[in-house]
Amino acid sequence: MVMSFKHNGVEIEDTFAEGFGMWGSRIIITAATQKWADIAATTMCGFATSVIACDCEAGVESQVHPDDSPDGRPGTAVMVYGFSKGKLAESMLNRIGQCVLTCPSTAVYNGVPTETADEMMDIGKSIRFFGDGYQVKMR
Repeated sequence: MVMSFKHNGVEIEDTFAEGFGMWGSRIIITAATQKWADIAATTMCGFATSVIACDCEAGVESQVHPDDSPDGRPGTAVMVYGFSKGKLAESMLNRIGQCVLTCPSTAVYNGVPTETADEMMDIGKSIRFFGDGYQVKMR
Protein backbone atom coordinates (compact mmCIF):
# COMPACT_ATOMS: atom_id res chain seq x y z
CA MET A 1 0.00 0.00 0.00
CA VAL A 2 1.41 3.39 -1.05
CA MET A 3 0.80 6.15 1.45
CA SER A 4 -0.07 9.61 0.18
CA PHE A 5 -0.92 13.05 1.49
CA LYS A 6 -1.82 16.45 0.10
CA HIS A 7 0.44 19.49 0.29
CA ASN A 8 -0.87 22.81 -1.05
CA GLY A 9 -3.54 20.91 -2.96
CA VAL A 10 -1.05 18.54 -4.62
CA GLU A 11 -1.26 14.83 -3.86
CA ILE A 12 2.12 13.41 -2.86
CA GLU A 13 2.72 9.65 -3.03
CA ASP A 14 5.25 8.41 -0.47
CA THR A 15 7.50 6.35 -2.74
CA PHE A 16 11.05 7.75 -2.89
CA ALA A 17 12.50 11.22 -2.88
CA GLU A 18 15.91 12.74 -2.45
CA GLY A 19 16.46 16.37 -1.59
CA PHE A 20 19.34 18.72 -0.94
CA GLY A 21 19.58 22.15 0.62
CA MET A 22 20.33 24.52 -2.27
CA TRP A 23 20.53 28.17 -3.25
CA GLY A 24 18.24 29.26 -6.06
CA SER A 25 17.72 32.17 -8.39
CA ARG A 26 15.46 33.19 -11.24
CA ILE A 27 16.31 35.40 -14.18
CA ILE A 28 14.27 36.79 -17.03
CA ILE A 29 15.93 36.85 -20.43
CA THR A 30 14.38 39.20 -22.99
CA ALA A 31 15.20 39.64 -26.66
CA ALA A 32 13.90 41.19 -29.86
CA THR A 33 11.88 38.02 -30.52
CA GLN A 34 10.59 35.13 -28.43
CA LYS A 35 12.74 32.81 -30.55
CA TRP A 36 15.97 34.58 -29.51
CA ALA A 37 14.92 34.64 -25.83
CA ASP A 38 14.16 30.91 -25.97
CA ILE A 39 17.46 30.11 -27.72
CA ALA A 40 19.43 32.05 -25.10
CA ALA A 41 17.54 30.35 -22.25
CA THR A 42 17.95 26.87 -23.72
CA THR A 43 21.66 27.46 -24.31
CA MET A 44 22.10 28.67 -20.72
CA CYS A 45 20.41 25.52 -19.40
CA GLY A 46 22.64 23.16 -21.41
CA PHE A 47 24.56 20.65 -19.27
CA ALA A 48 22.81 21.80 -16.09
CA THR A 49 20.90 18.63 -15.31
CA SER A 50 22.25 17.86 -11.83
CA VAL A 51 24.46 19.68 -9.34
CA ILE A 52 26.08 16.33 -8.61
CA ALA A 53 28.12 16.45 -11.84
CA CYS A 54 27.47 19.98 -13.15
CA ASP A 55 28.09 23.51 -11.88
CA CYS A 56 24.36 24.07 -11.34
CA GLU A 57 20.88 22.83 -12.13
CA ALA A 58 18.96 25.06 -14.52
CA GLY A 59 15.73 24.89 -16.45
CA VAL A 60 13.28 27.01 -18.38
CA GLU A 61 10.36 27.98 -16.15
CA SER A 62 8.12 29.73 -18.67
CA GLN A 63 7.86 32.21 -21.49
CA VAL A 64 7.23 35.80 -20.39
CA HIS A 65 4.75 37.93 -22.34
CA PRO A 66 6.02 41.39 -23.36
CA ASP A 67 3.36 42.99 -21.11
CA ASP A 68 4.94 41.19 -18.14
CA SER A 69 8.64 41.63 -19.00
CA PRO A 70 10.91 44.34 -17.55
CA ASP A 71 11.60 45.97 -20.93
CA GLY A 72 8.39 45.26 -22.85
CA ARG A 73 9.99 42.61 -25.06
CA PRO A 74 9.27 38.87 -25.21
CA GLY A 75 11.16 36.85 -22.64
CA THR A 76 11.90 33.54 -20.99
CA ALA A 77 12.20 32.87 -17.26
CA VAL A 78 14.99 30.52 -16.13
CA MET A 79 15.47 28.93 -12.69
CA VAL A 80 19.04 28.16 -11.54
CA TYR A 81 20.14 26.21 -8.45
CA GLY A 82 23.48 25.46 -6.78
CA PHE A 83 24.85 23.94 -3.58
CA SER A 84 26.36 27.21 -2.35
CA LYS A 85 25.76 30.91 -2.92
CA GLY A 86 29.28 31.30 -4.30
CA LYS A 87 29.00 28.39 -6.75
CA LEU A 88 25.58 29.59 -7.86
CA ALA A 89 26.89 33.11 -8.51
CA GLU A 90 29.89 31.73 -10.41
CA SER A 91 27.80 29.45 -12.61
CA MET A 92 25.29 32.24 -13.30
CA LEU A 93 28.10 34.63 -14.28
CA ASN A 94 29.58 32.06 -16.64
CA ARG A 95 26.29 31.02 -18.19
CA ILE A 96 24.85 34.54 -18.55
CA GLY A 97 28.11 35.88 -19.98
CA GLN A 98 28.86 33.00 -22.32
CA CYS A 99 25.41 31.71 -23.29
CA VAL A 100 22.90 34.54 -22.94
CA LEU A 101 24.53 37.89 -23.64
CA THR A 102 26.29 36.49 -26.71
CA CYS A 103 22.87 35.85 -28.26
CA PRO A 104 21.58 38.73 -30.45
CA SER A 105 19.49 41.44 -28.74
CA THR A 106 19.29 39.75 -25.31
CA ALA A 107 19.05 41.41 -21.92
CA VAL A 108 18.96 39.76 -18.47
CA TYR A 109 16.90 40.86 -15.47
CA ASN A 110 16.46 39.69 -11.91
CA GLY A 111 13.40 37.46 -11.79
CA VAL A 112 13.23 37.11 -8.00
CA PRO A 113 10.92 39.59 -6.29
CA THR A 114 13.12 41.46 -3.81
CA GLU A 115 10.43 41.29 -1.12
CA THR A 116 10.54 37.46 -1.15
CA ALA A 117 14.31 36.95 -1.47
CA ASP A 118 16.38 35.87 1.53
CA GLU A 119 19.49 37.41 -0.06
CA MET A 120 20.35 39.00 -3.38
CA MET A 121 23.44 38.37 -5.54
CA ASP A 122 24.96 41.25 -7.48
CA ILE A 123 25.63 39.54 -10.80
CA GLY A 124 25.37 42.59 -13.06
CA LYS A 125 28.47 44.38 -11.82
CA SER A 126 30.67 41.47 -12.92
CA ILE A 127 29.39 41.16 -16.49
CA ARG A 128 30.67 43.33 -19.31
CA PHE A 129 28.30 45.01 -21.74
CA PHE A 130 27.98 43.82 -25.31
CA GLY A 131 26.80 47.15 -26.77
CA ASP A 132 23.61 46.17 -28.57
CA GLY A 133 21.84 49.34 -27.47
CA TYR A 134 19.90 47.88 -24.53
CA GLN A 135 22.65 48.38 -21.93
CA VAL A 136 22.97 51.26 -19.51
CA LYS A 137 26.25 52.65 -18.24
CA MET A 138 26.14 53.94 -14.68
CA ARG A 139 28.84 55.58 -12.59
